[in-house]
Amino acid sequence: MIDLYSVPTANGQRVHVMLEESGLPYTPHFVDLVGGEHLELEFQTKNPFGRAPAIVDRDGPGGQELRIFEGHAILFYLAEKSGKFYPNDLGIRTEIHAWISAISSNLSPAFAAQFWFTVLAPERNQMALDRFVAEAHRGLKTLDTHLEGRAYFVGDDYTIADIHAYPVAATSASRLDGGLGAYPSLLKWMAAISEREAVQKGMSILAE
Repeated sequence: MIDLYSVPTANGQRVHVMLEESGLPYTPHFVDLVGGEHLELEFQTKNPFGRAPAIVDRDGPGGQELRIFEGHAILFYLAEKSGKFYPNDLGIRTEIHAWISAISSNLSPAFAAQFWFTVLAPERNQMALDRFVAEAHRGLKTLDTHLEGRAYFVGDDYTIADIHAYPVAATSASRLDGGLGAYPSLLKWMAAISEREAVQKGMSILAE
């Protein structure tokens, strides 16, 4: 059994979707970020950086408990454990790593900063907000260009690269003026992925 500790943000949602897609049994636990639960010692034994999501697999390798943090690391683990959405082909795996790494290092920080300066910052800093919104659009344009004429991010099949990217398009980009209106290939891809039953279930976890 896997214990999931998460929140319904893009970073959490990609793990929620993967858990549903993999069919692995799990129990979700909401992390109260507003109440500071992520800063408590008990949670930091699951993620020393105090960020959600994190999972505890009570039946990890060798039957030992395994604690994993960072959304992309959790995706790779669940893919290996379930044998799904991570083809045993070095070229495909390398491309998957590249796209997941690129999204994590480019789009995720841009959207995190955009959210901070739009919602959480005590004072509005328009210059900083404009910079990170521009970075978000630059990243979305890159994804849109890559997806032109493609059904999936890597190869001919649905992989964890699609699972990793989907909440960026469905959740993070929805905060931008116009959403994905300027990115037709990305919008078409998102619409197709959203039809998957496991994606719909995963996106609803902890949402209430």
